[in-house]
Amino acid sequence: MDERLQVVKRFAFVALILGAVVVYLFIPPAQRPAFLERLEYVAYDQRMQLSVSSTTVDSEIVVIDIDQSSQDQKGQWPWPRHLTAEMLTLLLTHYQVAGVGLDVYFPDETGCSSDLDSELSEVLQEYADNIVMALKLTDKPQAIRKKRGDVTGEGVSLVGIDGLPPAAQYLGHGVDFSGNLARFVTPQSAIGHIIPVIDTDAKVRQLLPVYQFAGQYFDALSLSMWRQILGADSLQLDTSLDHWWDSPKLRLMLGGQPVGQLHIPVNEFGEVLIPFHSRVESVSAADVLDKTIDAESLKGKFVLMGSSAKAQGDDLVATPLKPELPGVEIHAVMLGAMLAQMDDGAAPRFKTQPLYEKYFQVALMCVVLLVLLVAHQFGVRAMLVTGPLLLGAWIVSNYWLWAVQNIALELLPLMALILLLLMYLVISDLLDINARHRHIRRMFGYYLPEPVVQRLAIERQGSDWLKPERREMTILFADIQGFTAMAEMLPPEVVANITKQLFTNLTGVIHEHQGTVDKYMGDAVMAFWGAPLLDDQHALHAAKAALAMQAVVSQLNTAVFSQQNINIHLGIGINTGVVVVGNLGSEQRHAYTVMGGAVNAASAIQQLTRHYPYDILAGEETASQLPASIQVDLGSAETRKLPHKLRVFAITDAC
Repeated sequence: MDERLQVVKRFAFVALILGAVVVYLFIPPAQRPAFLERLEYVAYDQRMQLSVSSTTVDSEIVVIDIDQSSQDQKGQWPWPRHLTAEMLTLLLTHYQVAGVGLDVYFPDETGCSSDLDSELSEVLQEYADNIVMALKLTDKPQAIRKKRGDVTGEGVSLVGIDGLPPAAQYLGHGVDFSGNLARFVTPQSAIGHIIPVIDTDAKVRQLLPVYQFAGQYFDALSLSMWRQILGADSLQLDTSLDHWWDSPKLRLMLGGQPVGQLHIPVNEFGEVLIPFHSRVESVSAADVLDKTIDAESLKGKFVLMGSSAKAQGDDLVATPLKPELPGVEIHAVMLGAMLAQMDDGAAPRFKTQPLYEKYFQVALMCVVLLVLLVAHQFGVRAMLVTGPLLLGAWIVSNYWLWAVQNIALELLPLMALILLLLMYLVISDLLDINARHRHIRRMFGYYLPEPVVQRLAIERQGSDWLKPERREMTILFADIQGFTAMAEMLPPEVVANITKQLFTNLTGVIHEHQGTVDKYMGDAVMAFWGAPLLDDQHALHAAKAALAMQAVVSQLNTAVFSQQNINIHLGIGINTGVVVVGNLGSEQRHAYTVMGGAVNAASAIQQLTRHYPYDILAGEETASQLPASIQVDLGSAETRKLPHKLRVFAITDAC
């Protein structure tokens, strides 16, 4: 019953571990324990760093950087509006870029004359089809306290696949904004929000492609540029799935129809993982204004204008790749991934976060649990091999899905399950082994040699040795003949000393020959072979032990007992047969012993040694398993203990 209760408790704890990991998996990331989420971020960043090329340059995207060098030459940002107008004009005419995305906005007057403002306004209106302006949104009240601007501009039309507005979970919800002065924005102006998602460790890994604010939808700067490039007039949130590892998709629409298969995969919260893929080329804004770069190097490319200057601190963000990255490069890599979809030969860059990832992970957890429980049946070593193999297989598979299949799965939950189960099962097994070791020591320490006790302690099914079972074994009885009369004439301490020395040496011999001491009975000892550990040569080992016991008695007579005028004569009886062996006795007292007819026969054979000139006698079954050269057939003999005759054999020589 105790063993069953232990098994139930163990399975209950395993179920508790599995349940805790599953609950963690279904908790939204923002509500998870911070230190665990940080570990997931670390794993994510490592995968990103391993898969991104630092030498490959995106050939279609260029960042115009209002860097510190440009500000040293042209003045602190924000620049006079005519300078910005001049740069935009140069980019679109002299350099003939395909489009411009502004990761800067114009929310205040800056002290410039209205004529200079009108110059920028005219440029923005003239090239409205090639320029996307910026809008800064926030979901935190009063987070924007300066540079508010007048207007947001016009948003984009967004519908679900059923023609209805998409579910709120897929949208960012802005409560405040910082935009541009009204004079710079027209109904034709393309607007894109520039706010990434900042994780709890202050790094940027994902982006909300669409924000909702003041009853309008605003797509991200990069997405707005992509729509402008393709002429798409709206967006559609497609929540249908093509396969189990698919996710909802944000599709480009033109006239109510999808623009090919072009889309952005989003997760269950409407976020897209920023596809850091390659390095983005950067050009100093001052060099653009001074025309010191080759016009052909920018021709036909898409440029995004922003700042890497530390003075514009809020324009720098931490990412998995760099502790400080100009925010404009976030939109550059997003646009690069979108443009790559238009190239049939280019590999996809966006990572898909399957909508049903959680259920897939739960299924994997059940498989892992089953494998670990099977390994657990084979012991601690099997667990210590299987656990790390499962862990390594999951890490490699997870990275392969990431790098080759562009499927992003959380790494930590399954890792945590493997580690927790491995630690629990191994530690509980070690504690069980230790408890079993102590238990076996208590039960067998006096009766078995230390190596045998150690073997019993580490066996997976060690407790089964205590259960009664039928087994063929060899039993030995050794009696000090005439010792009862001798003991009556000797002082008690001498009797105790003689038996102690004798039985200590005899026990050592039994242990050396793989035997188990059953009990001491006054001036006799009982032992058996074949349990608790199996022994295919139990009869031979018992015979060898009997011969060695006689040799030890002879040595003791010569070296010790002769000084006290004592001569010990040992009569040994051996018999082999099927007996019941196990933990036998009452509730108050029990012992690991043997019981059966073969035991009684062994005792009866031992008593026959008084009637034969041989010190070691064995039964017929024992003799049949011994070499013929060491035995003498004495024929059948009657005994007091048994109603039938026994055929006995004398053991006469070393085996």
